[in-house]
Amino acid sequence: MATLSAFLDRIRFLGNWQEIFGKWMRSLTKLSWLLLVLPGSGNAQVTTNWTHGPGGVTVAGDGVGNVFTARHDMNPAGDILIIKHDSSGVEQWQASYDQTDATKWEQAVWADCDPSGNLVVCGTLKSGFSNPVNAASIVMKFSPTGSLLWRVVFDGGFDGSSTRRCLVDGDGIIYVLGLGMGPNGLVSRVKAFNPDGSVRWNWFDSQGIGAAQHFKFSPDRALLVYCRSTTGNFNGYAKLDLTGQTVWTLTGIASTASGDLAGDSEGNSYLVHGEPISNASTVLRKLNPAGETLWTVTHPFGGFRVEVGSDDLPIACGYATPTSGGAAFVKFKRNGGVVWQNLNADGIQNLLLHSQMLLDNRNNAYLAAGTLFQMAVCKVNSDGSNGWLYLGSGNTASAIAMGPVGRVYATGLNTAQLSQPYAALPAKLKLIEINGQKAVSVHGEIGETYPLEVSDNLETWSPFTSPLLRTYRRDCVDIGSDGKPSRFYRLTPQN
Repeated sequence: MATLSAFLDRIRFLGNWQEIFGKWMRSLTKLSWLLLVLPGSGNAQVTTNWTHGPGGVTVAGDGVGNVFTARHDMNPAGDILIIKHDSSGVEQWQASYDQTDATKWEQAVWADCDPSGNLVVCGTLKSGFSNPVNAASIVMKFSPTGSLLWRVVFDGGFDGSSTRRCLVDGDGIIYVLGLGMGPNGLVSRVKAFNPDGSVRWNWFDSQGIGAAQHFKFSPDRALLVYCRSTTGNFNGYAKLDLTGQTVWTLTGIASTASGDLAGDSEGNSYLVHGEPISNASTVLRKLNPAGETLWTVTHPFGGFRVEVGSDDLPIACGYATPTSGGAAFVKFKRNGGVVWQNLNADGIQNLLLHSQMLLDNRNNAYLAAGTLFQMAVCKVNSDGSNGWLYLGSGNTASAIAMGPVGRVYATGLNTAQLSQPYAALPAKLKLIEINGQKAVSVHGEIGETYPLEVSDNLETWSPFTSPLLRTYRRDCVDIGSDGKPSRFYRLTPQN
């Protein structure tokens, strides 16, 4: 539990902290009674399948029900530590790389699974303990059985670089976001690795968009990068293609709040940031595929995260007001109008420490956060109504991930698997192109395998591929389509 001084530091910006502290203590009293009735959960629509410690700073699922968490040991020669649990919560193994330099330690940052069930984890090699500095960047890959497949420290033993997040695409290509030493000094960098750990490409910020914070895939197969200035209050954004080429950058957006961005299937991007004033409203900005602003709208809540659903509509998330806590969600139309808003999704809890927002394939929204006394996951349904609120031990949920059959994984002080009512949706196919080749995008359920067939004439069908979905989407290139005037795809009926 946080100390009182740390607690006050966290909420200093909220204004009247005495009043807020009183509300939180009254909420805690009510919550204690609630937890006696529903252990680990504030709503009967969610069930805690299992909870195990120690937790971690990041969590990932392999698509078939296994859960990985990563944490670190801040001691001389300390390592990044990985734990794997199966869907029943049974620990499968613990793994690490034994780095022996007693002047350094490894800080875990983020993890993701590849299509083969391997775990990719990125981190930062730190030097010192009372006032540690960044020494170098780390990315490692572990097999499903816990064997270290490879480890890369880049770009030097002590170049001051660091990592913020890693992503793995459907081909097993790894993308690591952080700071790296480029032609213009230490700047934001994305480094891509092949599945075997060899370097694929580097992208360095040459426009001054700021220090890397996080990034994500967009539906049109690109990377969207959010950065924040190290001095002053400015947000910066960029879009890259998956070959490391800049599509557009947007720099110098004055904002008292942090920000985010997400893309739709047409290549448009939605950005959130604050106005450049105190008590600022949230700004939602829509950019076309070339990065040109189409429109901006403001909303008086304190939003700083955004995701775009399968309906191509953005949902922004943040605090109920710019100077309060809470869990607030607003869904917008393509023209900037409001579809719905839920400015009190967490009830009496006044959630803080928002760490991550995700959408499922039904366009329900999930927020990882905390009460400063408990880790929390808040769900808002696709129509804007309250879903459920999970509360567990720890001061915040540092990360969440989605699993099969509607499961949600959360980690912090402990790691928990949550389940909820679930009914599978039918799979959908979409024809796309990837680097000039025909491909099919499969949209379905995590953990399901979808056998596909291909035909040139709609009469003779042949097996094409059988992708297992680790996320709600998997893109499959048709390497046999070269020179074919037409190609047709269908799901193979399953018994």
